[in-house]
Amino acid sequence: MQVSALGSMGLAVALVVGEHTLGRTLPDGLTQSLSLVVLSPSESTTLRAVALRVLDGATPSATLDGGAAICQFVDRYLASLPVGLRRDVRALLHLVELFPLAQLRMSRFSHLRTDEQDALLSSWQDSRLALLRQGFQGLKSLCCLAHYQDARSFASIGYSGPLL
Repeated sequence: MQVSALGSMGLAVALVVGEHTLGRTLPDGLTQSLSLVVLSPSESTTLRAVALRVLDGATPSATLDGGAAICQFVDRYLASLPVGLRRDVRALLHLVELFPLAQLRMSRFSHLRTDEQDALLSSWQDSRLALLRQGFQGLKSLCCLAHYQDARSFASIGYSGPLL
C-alpha cells in the first residue's frame, strides 16, 4: 500500500512539475498539423520520443510521419477514457520526460541520444519499482496499439487486412 501511495505521489509531482515547465513542440512543425484534445504539445513530444524508441525497427508508421500519427491516435484514444486515466497517462509522460533529471542528468528524455533513451526505457522495463515497470508496459501498449491499428503496418506482420 505504501508503494502505491508513493507511486501516486510521484505521478502527481511529475504532472505538476511537467505542466509548469517551459513547453516544447514537436520537431518540424508537426504540432500545427495535429489537432490534440488531451495531450499538450510537450506531452506529444515525449510520447513521440518514446514511440520511436519502443517501435524502433517497426515500419513504416512509426517513422513515416515522424510519429505524428501515433500521437494523434493516442490522443483520440485517451479522449475516450475517464478523466482520471487521462490524468495518469499525462503524468506518466511527464515522469518519463523528467526522469533523467531525477538521476542528476541535465537533460530531458526527449533530448537524450537514442542509446540513452533505450537505456532509460530498459531500466524502467526491468525496474524493481512496480510504478516504473507498469508505466513502461502502459506506454509500450499505447505505442503498439497506435502502430498496429495503422493499415501501413499490416504487411510487416503478414496481415492482409480485414476480410470485409
